[in-house]
Amino acid sequence: MANVFRKLISKELGEVNYHRYSSYIKKNLESRKNDSQLIFNDMYEKLIVRDIKSLTKMHERLNDTMLLAFRISRNYFFAFLFYLGSSIFLIAKSLQPELTIIALALMSLCFVYKTYEFIANKFCYIDAQIILVYKTVLDRILLNEHRRSQGKFK
Repeated sequence: MANVFRKLISKELGEVNYHRYSSYIKKNLESRKNDSQLIFNDMYEKLIVRDIKSLTKMHERLNDTMLLAFRISRNYFFAFLFYLGSSIFLIAKSLQPELTIIALALMSLCFVYKTYEFIANKFCYIDAQIILVYKTVLDRILLNEHRRSQGKFK
């Protein structure tokens, strides 16, 4: 399961471009450089040819994805508390041992999934850098288009 940022970039710009961008960022992280200008220029060239309506939709999907990543992070704490409280309740209730074990196993599976989802989205520094560049490119194109339509930018 990939994180939400990787899914979005792969869907919007293609899997090949995602791998190019991520390998470029990995290489720059190893050499302690933080130069995203090359990625910015490449994305800009790919996106500038698209119409304003599709760019607006891409921007909306980006905002939705950023909210989803935030929501996953925020809700994990509540999922942990629910898992902990439910486990303690089931153990303290002294139900049939078979029932308690099955319930705890099912809850643990769900919690492991939530934990995996949380970790995959929390520690995706490379994908977050790509998303920041992608957001900057979309903002720049949409802002320039807005200025152009207002007659302030030629």
